[in-house]
Amino acid sequence: MTGSPVLGGSARWSRLFLPIGVFLALFGVLNAVELPLGWKDRQQQVGRYLDATLGLGADWVMPVIWLVKVVELVLGLVAVAAVARRSTRWLAAAVVGWLGWFTAFTAMDVWAADRAELQEHTVYFVMFAVLLGLIFVVSAVEQVLASRT
Repeated sequence: MTGSPVLGGSARWSRLFLPIGVFLALFGVLNAVELPLGWKDRQQQVGRYLDATLGLGADWVMPVIWLVKVVELVLGLVAVAAVARRSTRWLAAAVVGWLGWFTAFTAMDVWAADRAELQEHTVYFVMFAVLLGLIFVVSAVEQVLASRT
């Protein structure tokens, strides 16, 4: 196939990307704003992680929680921008960002020996990997269909 690579400059926006983008936007923004709902649990969880992995004390819990929430909000806003701009690249960037984020969480789960969280974060990782694969496949199909016309 001649032309640009999948997700290149001419990668076409597919209507199938709209629900993916809306999901990513909601996932990121809602993850960021859910903090007050599970404040105590989140503090305890982050405290356990920091103690088990890096040996950091309670002074680091709040900055780490806020860093996590800011990153999740930014990933949600990247998805909002992808939908608004109808940009396949931005959509893929949001998914890759979530993949990296859940890779970090999974590594911390292994390091902290937290099997329940490891299972949850692994499922999220697989789900986002499937979304990324779907974006690539749909982009490739859109390019092939566009080259035939």
